[in-house]
Amino acid sequence: MGDLLDKFERASKGTVQPLGFGGAAKREKVAPMLLLGAIDAGDDAQAKLAIDAGVDAVIVAQRGATKKADVKKSIKAAKNLTVGVWVDQAAEEDPAGTDFQVFSSESTPIGSLGGENRTNVMQVVPELEDGLLKTIEHLPVDVFLVSLADAEELTVSQLMRLARVRGVTSRWLLAHLAKLPTQVELEQLREAGVSGIVVDLANQDANGLKACMAALIELPHDVPERNKHRNVATLPSAGLRAAAPARRTEPEPDDDDDWEDD
Repeated sequence: MGDLLDKFERASKGTVQPLGFGGAAKREKVAPMLLLGAIDAGDDAQAKLAIDAGVDAVIVAQRGATKKADVKKSIKAAKNLTVGVWVDQAAEEDPAGTDFQVFSSESTPIGSLGGENRTNVMQVVPELEDGLLKTIEHLPVDVFLVSLADAEELTVSQLMRLARVRGVTSRWLLAHLAKLPTQVELEQLREAGVSGIVVDLANQDANGLKACMAALIELPHDVPERNKHRNVATLPSAGLRAAAPARRTEPEPDDDDDWEDD
């Protein structure tokens, strides 16, 4: 299991037993949602900010004509953090020093998603046609990401967009936001089944990120009673891959057929 998936799993449990022996050992409280910072490749200041704030993971954005040297530079700069890359089409191999890939193109070759140890994160557009959207649960993808970064504020409409994706999959769900959410917004995202948030670190500061992480810690792990009837897993299993097709069963012979040897 990759580092990112391990963090999702620990977040779903709420606490982690620390190393050591004896009844006096205290369990560490873990936020039920992760905070990931997206940084521009080659931006040392953003990488340093991610380290100073102690975010759960860093995503190095590889856009357009981004140089590979800048990507490698940012991956190296984000040392000691879980690091992923955000690309249009996933590559067959993860860049050295990374734990996962975020890809956004439906034209990504399926050969790029293989491997038992791969952690694949796919950006999904909520406006996909219903029939097509329902197929994402069967993809070899561990995490889905919905970008709401085009909205200045979180509205009911944005929650509805998230709900369209959450309603068709049991995988971990990330929400890419334009800015750090408030405590109340975090609570609503949590109730909507969001497993973590992604925020661009440009124009952010360490104090704001740390305040957001402190707010995440205070979120309840239990799903509200009004949401427990939903036929959707809000805490999916880590590393869940596409379900194997049902085993084909041969039809039973008719009663008047004789299958015994003479």
